[in-house]
Amino acid sequence: MKKHYQILDLFSGAGGLSNGFEQTGRFSVIGAVEVNKAAQKTYIKNHGNNENLILKAPNSEASDITMIDFNSLELDSQNTIVIGGPPCQGFSNANRQKNYLISGNNQLVKEYARAIRDIKPVAFLMENVKSMNSSVHKFFVTNFIDGDLNDFSSKRHLDDISQPGQTPLYEKDDIELLLSDSTQLKLIVSEFTNILNVPSPLITEPLLITRMRTVEQRMKNLSDVRLKNAKERMEIKQVLSILENYNEYNSFEAIINETIEALSRLLIEPISSAFLKEKIQNFVDLNRFLTRCQELKDENIACSEIELIEGTPFAMRTSVYSYNVVKYLKRLFAFYGYSLDSKVLDASQFGVPQRRFRFMMMGIKKTEEKVELPKRTESKSFTVRDAISDLEDIIPQHEIETYKENIYRVPSSSNELLEYYREGSKADILYDHINTKSSDLIQQRYEHILKSNGKNFHSLPDNMKESYSDASRTQNTVYLRLNYDEPSPTVINVRKSMWQHPSKARALSIREAARLQSFQDCFIFEGRKDERYQQIGNAVPPKLAKAVANKMLEYLS
Repeated sequence: MKKHYQILDLFSGAGGLSNGFEQTGRFSVIGAVEVNKAAQKTYIKNHGNNENLILKAPNSEASDITMIDFNSLELDSQNTIVIGGPPCQGFSNANRQKNYLISGNNQLVKEYARAIRDIKPVAFLMENVKSMNSSVHKFFVTNFIDGDLNDFSSKRHLDDISQPGQTPLYEKDDIELLLSDSTQLKLIVSEFTNILNVPSPLITEPLLITRMRTVEQRMKNLSDVRLKNAKERMEIKQVLSILENYNEYNSFEAIINETIEALSRLLIEPISSAFLKEKIQNFVDLNRFLTRCQELKDENIACSEIELIEGTPFAMRTSVYSYNVVKYLKRLFAFYGYSLDSKVLDASQFGVPQRRFRFMMMGIKKTEEKVELPKRTESKSFTVRDAISDLEDIIPQHEIETYKENIYRVPSSSNELLEYYREGSKADILYDHINTKSSDLIQQRYEHILKSNGKNFHSLPDNMKESYSDASRTQNTVYLRLNYDEPSPTVINVRKSMWQHPSKARALSIREAARLQSFQDCFIFEGRKDERYQQIGNAVPPKLAKAVANKMLEYLS
């Protein structure tokens, strides 16, 4: 008898990763964590309608990993495998200029690390975007809080998990908080040398920040600025109300009064951009500076003193420390006693009819063997034709509520991949062969692309692109027509991208998208149409997961 293992699936989605593990016959799911309700329903549907599989904190209806105490689960660590793909956005020079400096998704990687620490599984698998190991995916070092048992990012923690002689994980990283040529603003902000002493932003509501950014853009691009509709006027009135009632920091009074004067006039009539810039640019820049500082405070980021960098324009900067996510996880999991391998795997090399690249990290507890992720298991790559050609003459239905599943027609010939898809399915049953009924314009686009042997949106004539504000910037994946003789490109939400069947003037069905991800036909999706498509686009291909699971079993044996 071969040993059987239990799986805890974190950030499970619809369950592609665990489905691949289950296909080996050696793993059974005992619990899953997933916040999305539709994905939960799909997971439950494909696991005997067992609602207890979705883990929730006591007295909570949410399957929120931040609220789950893994120590309370009383798992047999020698028989437990943890798998999952925590979202990890990271940060970069580019997104520092956006509204939010910090990505909340970064915390979820640390929640995965907490699960490994507390459960102590005999093995784990973490998957993520292929760029996870890039310089973009970094974390900030935070201040140490005495008594914090879930410290995964202070210098103290990073030093504790490092062996003597190892290079420190963290490095210095400068953050620009403000760049301006205003002498008035320089006198105000140069007072602040410690991030903790910087006041709160004047405007904190994201909608109002966005509205002020819109006004700022119009100042730069137009000779006159005007408010276009009642919604814009209402939001500017809200900004005015906040400023008129502000009394917390006296040094801001002159800037606030000038802004009140200008915005009050803007409510009545168009204003020249030059005048408006003179009156409100300092306010916009000040609020942006305060917002950046507040983000650093809210996330407890360890910062140096704020520096004034003289010049025209002048700059306000602070230094933080950051560290690469993958280097950190490798050192952390090695500290926890795991032998590791990590690399980017191409799903098309493991029987998936799709070129999909995913970062994988596998850890095995207490083994002296060199751990390696699987190498290619298939000598050839399966194509879109291998995956969906048997469905091309079965017309997709449009409504979930009235769907008739007795529609499958067994083809005269089969192939290895088709046999895999149909395993466990009744002869005439086909679930989820559903797409969205196309509008007249969308149908015309599909027909033109097919007749002209086109590839995507850019194959359309100009008169069919007019509904797009800037057609030249539309991605090549929009209205992508698949090629029967190649593996599919990376499957995303094919409904949003309007992917087209290779030989038909229609959108791909949910089932066809699932086939490209290597879900078997007996796997049933739940939720609205767009939710089903999204679950498929987010999933790990089960055949890729199965290949990794089989490799893991070699070490566990």
